[in-house]
Amino acid sequence: MTLYAFASQYPVLQKKEELLLNSGFDREIDPFKVVAYFIKKGDLEIIRELIESGYDINSAESGDFGSSLLHNAIRYDQMEIFHYLLDQGADIDFVDAVGWTPLMEAIIDAKPAYGKILVDKGCNQNIANKRGVTAKQMAQMFGQHEFLIFLD
Repeated sequence: MTLYAFASQYPVLQKKEELLLNSGFDREIDPFKVVAYFIKKGDLEIIRELIESGYDINSAESGDFGSSLLHNAIRYDQMEIFHYLLDQGADIDFVDAVGWTPLMEAIIDAKPAYGKILVDKGCNQNIANKRGVTAKQMAQMFGQHEFLIFLD
């Protein structure tokens, strides 16, 4: 998809087209990577406008790991965007291309505050990744003892 075509769907991006071009996005882009860029920057205003304009809150990147927006909010330590995505109905049990859930992302990134929120919201702790490892097993394997306090 071209940057112009994507921006024409979401008016908030029309104002940011030059910024995106200067940030390394070519005229041909992966729309998810543009949204992930704004998550990384912590730009809740743009994320809010994109979601409210119809961008799929449970979309996933097309390559690499198939991460969701929620995975990215955790990865880039964007708690405000994380809460916004949850409030808007992001799938707390979204499984990416390698079988990781947002809870597993929180464990790998050593971010227990995110994990605790996901557990409190009722995420499925028993989902196993493609290697058959659950979130609790992952926390044990990687020495993330803070998670073991609240994982079942």
